Amino acid sequence: MRRGAVLAATANATATSSTKTEQLLCAKQTLSEACSGTFRGSVASHSERAAVEEAQVALERFTTVLRATDGEWEAAADGTGATTDADGASKTRSGLNLNLLAGKWRLIWTNAGDVLSVLQLARRSFGLLEIGDITQSFTVDGKITNEIRIGVFGTTQPATRGGQNNATANDAGGGVALKVDANFSVMGGKTNGRTLALTFNSARLTELKISDLVETLVAPALLPRGGINHQILLALREFDVMVNLGDAVAIGRDGDSNRKKGGGAPVGSYHITYLDHDTLIGRANGAGGTFIFAREARESH
Repeated sequence: MRRGAVLAATANATATSSTKTEQLLCAKQTLSEACSGTFRGSVASHSERAAVEEAQVALERFTTVLRATDGEWEAAADGTGATTDADGASKTRSGLNLNLLAGKWRLIWTNAGDVLSVLQLARRSFGLLEIGDITQSFTVDGKITNEIRIGVFGTTQPATRGGQNNATANDAGGGVALKVDANFSVMGGKTNGRTLALTFNSARLTELKISDLVETLVAPALLPRGGINHQILLALREFDVMVNLGDAVAIGRDGDSNRKKGGGAPVGSYHITYLDHDTLIGRANGAGGTFIFAREARESH
């Protein structure tokens, strides 16, 4: 009887897990469809924004948790992050898995006013200005890079080149990259914390990819490339302007303790509300706004 009860309990647990997985996949698909066609939220109507918010909240009910049995991460639909250890005791771990967070994430939706204003400006520029991929890259040792690629008609290569279906993982895209480098720490500790405190280090304009037209004007193909032509092309290709943000704003940290470290005043925090192998949702509490990301495809070897 005891063996039969154990087998029955195992079967029920498997069925429950399968149901939760199906619910999770359905919630993710609903969110993806709601974001589709909104140009990262910049042209979303009131009803479309409401649909995204509803789908987002539904997905955020699933919490990424650690399975005590094998150390892998799974999603629990009850939002508690609860699982059981080898003795059957309840074990909760709702903190961030930094290994899972590490990597490059591409923005697919936001309602943050500062980002939307840039996207909308580009759409009203009659093709003169182009906004390519907007990404966040995390490392396990607490570093983050925010990047936006900007293209200028006739001057740079298309900024969206890196986001095309045939782009490789090493394709940095066209245009020019604006990168903001920062350090982050998990507030509340890695075990239970899901909010990041950010300290910005530097901002850079780099990786300029000039258009074929500009290159032709600088060094025409039918004319020999002299020293000056070569130096101009080299300078354009190695274009890199950096601004040190050593005294810049720290997000989410205590003002007094942060000032002792040379940072600025706190203006909010960045809370990770959902994370799995291909989806990341964060809320910037200070500046406001929600950010939904899809993981960039890793380079295949």
